[in-house]
Amino acid sequence: MREMSTDYSGRCGNCHEPMRDNDLFCRYCGTPRGEGDFLPYENINCCVYGPPMVTTHTCTDCGYSWNVRRLGGDNALFCPECGSPVSTELKEDW
Repeated sequence: MREMSTDYSGRCGNCHEPMRDNDLFCRYCGTPRGEGDFLPYENINCCVYGPPMVTTHTCTDCGYSWNVRRLGGDNALFCPECGSPVSTELKEDW
């Protein structure tokens, strides 16, 4: 049975990806916090085993840089500070 959710606390209103408390824009689709269609989404949890990868992101416009430690890597495309595209460097330091 599919379980649909409308709980958007800590999530993007457009692509449903998690957002950190200080993110002004979604790192995955660039939507500003609090904007989007807020349609019901399927809340899927995936279990991946292994050590997390560290991904370093740097905004090409404002220079904001951040690291994400996440299983399977992190595919952020937009800066959480200004919403511009980012460059990504994957570091496998596990």
